[in-house]
Amino acid sequence: MRKADVSRCAVVLLALAFLCGRALAGGGDFEGANQAYDQGKFSEAKAGYEKLVEDGAWSANLFYNLGNADYRLGAPGRAMLDYERALALDPAHPEARANLALLRTQTGARRRAEVWQDKVFVGQSADVWTVVAAASGWLALFGLALLFTSKRAEKSGLWLTTIAGVLVCAYAAGVLWWRAPEQTLAIVVVQSTEARLAPADSAGLAEALPAGSRVQVLSERGEWIYCTLPGAGRGWIPQHAVERVRLGET
Repeated sequence: MRKADVSRCAVVLLALAFLCGRALAGGGDFEGANQAYDQGKFSEAKAGYEKLVEDGAWSANLFYNLGNADYRLGAPGRAMLDYERALALDPAHPEARANLALLRTQTGARRRAEVWQDKVFVGQSADVWTVVAAASGWLALFGLALLFTSKRAEKSGLWLTTIAGVLVCAYAAGVLWWRAPEQTLAIVVVQSTEARLAPADSAGLAEALPAGSRVQVLSERGEWIYCTLPGAGRGWIPQHAVERVRLGET
């Protein structure tokens, strides 16, 4: 083997070792936080989970465990935010969904009324549906190209492939369109708050919102956030009272 090849192999192996070390370290931090939780050290567990969140080691299980720690520390609003974040990464996470439903019942958290699209456009995360839409779209285009260029007399298979691609792409696009507002979803993390008709404490009341209530962020002004409210109206909420589900959204 040439010296250049040996050097390249060494660089690749070092990079792999570094990545494996990071993965093992992250796993150790997660297990350490889990052990603290099992020992009843909920503040310590919360700190461990939040450190992993800050490091970008996001997973549905991480946010689910953080939600459990927040609940044990008497912060149901933050716990529901964590469960929402877990479900944003894995909509099928059964424990996060069950705990979220339980806390909503306990706090009286408000959210918009469910409609039929919520039952039809369900399943995987938005990232998965984006891949599905792109793949099926390309499949449909490929099928159309073959239909117009192929000299085969029998084209029923191509027609079926093309139609299937169009239908799947349309469904995936519908899911992404319906769930687009989730990008601006925010959760009330304090015990309760009041949405006002103007960005001032003295303004008229728009809606009372218990912990865990869902709102859609429209804009921000100083210490106030303008939102679509669960009751279909709009109002201003103090910025400290809500937090976006999507991390990094501004």
